[in-house]
Amino acid sequence: MLVLKENINNLAEMFNISARENIPLIFPTDTIYGIGASISSILANQKIYKIKKRPADRPFPILAGSFEQAELIADLTSLSPTNYKFMCAKYNKCTTFIIKAKDSLPDIFKKDNKAAVRIPNKEILCKALLQHGFPVTATSVNESGQSFLNNISDIIKNFNKISLFIEGCTIQNISSSIYDISGENIVKIR
Repeated sequence: MLVLKENINNLAEMFNISARENIPLIFPTDTIYGIGASISSILANQKIYKIKKRPADRPFPILAGSFEQAELIADLTSLSPTNYKFMCAKYNKCTTFIIKAKDSLPDIFKKDNKAAVRIPNKEILCKALLQHGFPVTATSVNESGQSFLNNISDIIKNFNKISLFIEGCTIQNISSSIYDISGENIVKIR
């Protein structure tokens, strides 16, 4: 088990290890602790489904370090001007957006040709994502349908199948808001 303190280099290195060794990691996001993996490792993301006992038809949200990195997974040009403005106004307010996925995005990361994308409101995490070079999935640390855990000691005890942990802080202790902005209307999901 490897537990590192949160900083840009440690986060980026853990994302790299996760991708290289095809294993998930647990790390603090801007909202809650997340379990995730680089989108460059489909195998690591498949392991998360098993660990969480999550149905395979529910893709994980994907964290991007910038709008440019979000364009690796989502077709931002498909957004209407109103929906793009909405995203620009809300992206740093702990909001996840459902957007038309890029055709090149593997199916594991999308449903109905849409992907859930969030640019975290946490500078250290955004910089680490950019340093890693790929977006990273992040879903709550819990079994599917259960309450999320947000204390690193409890997380390590309950998720002992995970070997990579970043210990740090979250800005909020709530899940992000979710809006589907892929169509003509803006639809609040959560």
